[in-house]
Amino acid sequence: MESLKKQIEARKKIERAKGLLMKVKKLDEDEAYTLMRKMSMDSTLPMEVIAERILTKYS
Repeated sequence: MESLKKQIEARKKIERAKGLLMKVKKLDEDEAYTLMRKMSMDSTLPMEVIAERILTKYS
């Protein structure tokens, strides 16, 4: 149950970060998600960490 809660919270963070990227960089949803995935792969960090960094930078 706890694992499921963490997954849901991570997904919410990713969605909020994606929304910020869409607004700030004027991207569509697919472009924002692709950018986040690329950032995650390039830095070998989980998407949740990338989302936290985006939220911190643009909030």
